[in-house]
Amino acid sequence: MAARTVEDPQAIALALNGDQRGQGALISRYQHMVYTVAHRVMRNTMDAEEVTQDVFVKALGKLGEFQGGGKFSTWLYSIAYRTAISALRSRKQESSSLEQLQENGMEPAATMAQPVDERRAALDHALSQLPEEDAAILTMYYLEEMSVDEIVTVTSLGASNVKVKLHRGRKKMHDVLKDHLKEELWTLSAEE
Repeated sequence: MAARTVEDPQAIALALNGDQRGQGALISRYQHMVYTVAHRVMRNTMDAEEVTQDVFVKALGKLGEFQGGGKFSTWLYSIAYRTAISALRSRKQESSSLEQLQENGMEPAATMAQPVDERRAALDHALSQLPEEDAAILTMYYLEEMSVDEIVTVTSLGASNVKVKLHRGRKKMHDVLKDHLKEELWTLSAEE
C-alpha cells in the first residue's frame, strides 16, 4: 500500500502540533529547492548544506508566523534566500574574497563538479560568473519559474530593481555563454 501524500496545509498543521511526519513531509518536499537556492548563493557544497539545515531550523521555528496568504514555497524560498545571503556576507567578512580563496588553490564547488548535461554545465558556468545575488534571482526566475512579484517577496527588492537585475543578468550570461561557446568551438576545430 502506497503512502498517502500529505499536502502543505496538512503538513504545516501537523508540524505546528509537533508531529514529525509534518516536518518530514515539508523537509522532503522542499529540501532540493532550498539547497538549490543556497548553492546558487554560496557556490560551495558544504556551505550550501549548512545553510539548508539552518533554513529548515528557522522555518520550522517560525512556522507559526506563516499566515497562509501566499504559497508556502515562496515563504520558505524567502527564508532560504535571506539566510544564504546573510551567510555569504558573514563568510566574505571572514575570508576577504572568493578571489583570495582561488589564489590559495581552493575553487568553489560549482566550478569543480563534472556535469552530466553540457547545457546545464554551460548554464552553471555562466551563473557562476554573476554576482551571487544576481545568480540567485536568475535561478528563481528561470529555473524555479517564480514570477517577478514572488521574487520581490523573497528578496525584498523593488519590482523595477528585480527587472533590472534580470535584464543585466541575462546580458552578462549571454556574453559569458558566447565566450564559453567560442572556446569550445575553437577546441573542437583544433581537434579536427
